[in-house]
Amino acid sequence: MIRIFAIILLVCIGLPDVLNGQSSGFFDYIDYRITPLASINSVESDISPLIVEGELYFSSVREEFFGDEKRQEQNAMFYDIYRAEIDDKGNPVTERELVPGFGELFHEGPAAWCKKTGELFVTLNNRSEGSNLSARRKVNLRLVIMKEFNGEWVITHFRRPRTNIEVNDLNEIEWVVTQDFPFYSPEYNFAHPAISITGDTLVFSSDMDGGFGKSDLYMSIREEGQWSEPVNLGEEINTAGNEMFPTFGPGGMLLFSSDALEPNFGQLDIYYIKISNENKPVNLGEKVNSPSDDFGLTIHPSGRFGYFSSNRDFRRKDDIYFIELIPQLIHVSGKVITIHNQQEVEDAMVYLEDCNGNRIQSIVSGNDGNFEFAVPIGKCYQVYADKEGFVSEKVPVSGDGFIELTLQQIFNYQVVVKDFENGNAVNDAILFCNDSNWKSDSSGVIEIEFDSIFNCPVRVSKTGYFDYTFDLNPKRFVPGSEITDTLWLFRKETGRAFLMKSIDFHIDMWMIMPKSEPELNQLAKLMEDNPTLQIEISSHTDSRLEDYYNLWISQKRADSVLEYLVQKGIAKDRINAVGYGETRLLNRCANGVICSEEEHLVNRRTEFVILEY
Repeated sequence: MIRIFAIILLVCIGLPDVLNGQSSGFFDYIDYRITPLASINSVESDISPLIVEGELYFSSVREEFFGDEKRQEQNAMFYDIYRAEIDDKGNPVTERELVPGFGELFHEGPAAWCKKTGELFVTLNNRSEGSNLSARRKVNLRLVIMKEFNGEWVITHFRRPRTNIEVNDLNEIEWVVTQDFPFYSPEYNFAHPAISITGDTLVFSSDMDGGFGKSDLYMSIREEGQWSEPVNLGEEINTAGNEMFPTFGPGGMLLFSSDALEPNFGQLDIYYIKISNENKPVNLGEKVNSPSDDFGLTIHPSGRFGYFSSNRDFRRKDDIYFIELIPQLIHVSGKVITIHNQQEVEDAMVYLEDCNGNRIQSIVSGNDGNFEFAVPIGKCYQVYADKEGFVSEKVPVSGDGFIELTLQQIFNYQVVVKDFENGNAVNDAILFCNDSNWKSDSSGVIEIEFDSIFNCPVRVSKTGYFDYTFDLNPKRFVPGSEITDTLWLFRKETGRAFLMKSIDFHIDMWMIMPKSEPELNQLAKLMEDNPTLQIEISSHTDSRLEDYYNLWISQKRADSVLEYLVQKGIAKDRINAVGYGETRLLNRCANGVICSEEEHLVNRRTEFVILEY
């Protein structure tokens, strides 16, 4: 059977993300399920399927010619273009019907449609309407370009308009022939167009002189509206036989049929090649190709199914077959655990991406932290986990191996370091925790992000100051929250007096008030951290009341501070408690001097002095 007279429609496919970037290796990891489309196949030949905006277009022998043996003998069983709507799984859901605008041009097709430009590249016979084709047994073919008009198609590159259409009738029609492909020659066949998604690369089949065989594949490029002279695709593709029915497939690969390329499982087999690379055509294999003719494979933009034509299974006529493209799957499984103690993490969101960062699937980890994805083989994947208060890194997927996704807990901890005496920020103080350390900035702030919290002994150190130590309690921290501690450092200087600002007493009283305890606790902490430190506690009064009384009450108050520190575990022999009464006034407010309450308050104070360390 000479297939150059057949009709095929080729869609200019806008490929989905799942196919973008794929080479011809798209078919390396695909299984197939093939079934005839009984609802649209007729008793005669049905070939060359095409997907156009949710509809399946195909070519079929004109129904009025069914069973016409005379036309069969005259090779005048002309094809028309039919259509049927399909669902999202590729199943026809309406009966076949003639596409409006077709049915009067003798042979119609193959064709190729480009969504971007709105053009339909169609194969037609080289005789005008009304010609007596029966008088000429051989009918050569040419290429034209069609476009939609008034909501339908308009043919843009056919030199001679249809003779039965007047300009006044253009609003009433759906298809118009306007111009031929410019390199048409009536001596040869120009047929089976395939157009790239950009609409600028045309591949077609022709038996013109200079080829390698009976019919070869050629390519023409459109630049600024002009088509280049066709170039033969070369002997890697073209043979001494027939190369026909090209289509563009996933990632720009070229699909076509040949009856002479090797290996070959029958007559016309379907092959694919990435024409931009220096490689050889690959046979789709025995799962697709039969001992008979197989041709015209077109793939739906979803990449999940397609259609092709075949006369397999001892069928005398060609039928259209549905081909389900079933990705071979790998199972990506693993467990989400915490990095510091290897505990399983429940309810973490696990994401699967391609290696360009496009998210494909997501799943929540189970009670034991486990997760599993089933994904098509042959692509690059990576996974990562996410949970509030945690971070993780992306892990590449390789084969069916088990993956451990480690989550790092994020604990935000801020330490503000200040000078006890003046309250100023202490910069360049160093906080040590296990083998890590951090330094305070000019504001005295240390910002820490932990990925795990242990019972860490912390030491804060600054030259000229006593160290501050404490244990970092993990129970204080909640993932995602922030805790701030203020630490007061004491200058390391013998004889230096430190005013204890919050220590005050009621008149004629010497008991420690609750508001004084935090500051006294800081002093106790200082002495605990520095066991050789010796101090003097000094209590002072103002000049009011009698001198002897002020000496007595100040001593009672100094002793109260001493007893408080002893109760905190500080040895009594490290503390010297002295009441000075009004003997060490800081201003003019001596006996007999009239002063304000604020001035008297300056003299009423408690201090400690470093004796030795």
